[in-house]
Amino acid sequence: MLTLERKWDKRVKQWHSHVTSAVAFEHLLKDMMEIAAPRPADSCVDLGAGTGFVTMALAPLTSSVLAVDISSAMASALAERAAQDGLANVSTQVADLSEFRLQPASSDLVVSSYALHHLVDADKRALVARSAQWLRPGGRLVIGDMMFGRGASQRDRDILRQKVIALAAKGPGGWWRIAKNLARYGLGIGQEHPATPEFWQAALRDAGFTDVAFRPVVAEAGIVSGVRAPAAGSLPGQLRHTRQPSGNSRSSCRTGHGSCPGQHPQRRPPCSLAPPAPRDPDEHT
Repeated sequence: MLTLERKWDKRVKQWHSHVTSAVAFEHLLKDMMEIAAPRPADSCVDLGAGTGFVTMALAPLTSSVLAVDISSAMASALAERAAQDGLANVSTQVADLSEFRLQPASSDLVVSSYALHHLVDADKRALVARSAQWLRPGGRLVIGDMMFGRGASQRDRDILRQKVIALAAKGPGGWWRIAKNLARYGLGIGQEHPATPEFWQAALRDAGFTDVAFRPVVAEAGIVSGVRAPAAGSLPGQLRHTRQPSGNSRSSCRTGHGSCPGQHPQRRPPCSLAPPAPRDPDEHT
């Protein structure tokens, strides 16, 4: 069985065109950027950055973006694309998100698009808690991902019904994938572990985030966001953007595992099988 790193290494050639051509990803990116509200002085981190779907949108608007991904091939493709576009403020790091670490209070904005459903729930919570430490007071965490459960809510049931209908229409092969995916999801096995919006909101609140909110986007895609609480005694106008970019903040680097100081609709796509569909049903096989 392919490891997650090798799986994405093998798919790097077609991935960027896939995510940039999907209408649902366009909606997801638009909403993520609106919620993130990137500003010129922001130091950003993109967790599970892939080939740079979110990174490339953030870079022209911010001081720096560190793009983190488990796939060295994805990170290389992103670095090449940033260089071609003249984005010298983009750096990359290859790392497993369950092990990734940053200096405390080193970032203003942490984002992730369709990557964190590959983590088990305990690792999701741990990453959210670490993100709170990486952010300066007033910093933002914005997570876009598949967010649904096993049918407890009406939204869950609508999402699952859409998937079954779309797969069943494909004939015997579709019915086989329905059976296989139901077994995987029901038993909690495989490489995808989507969580509910309620889970994500609780994880952010437990980590100390304020202004926690959920926004549905399309089908199972949703965005959860929060703000790191300000330091005691801070005034609202003092929370953000008093720091100016350093003289070398736009230098570019490409590093291997764990070697870059001051350390992300993203590459895992909304897998809705109802139009507009950002992901082929085979992604779940």
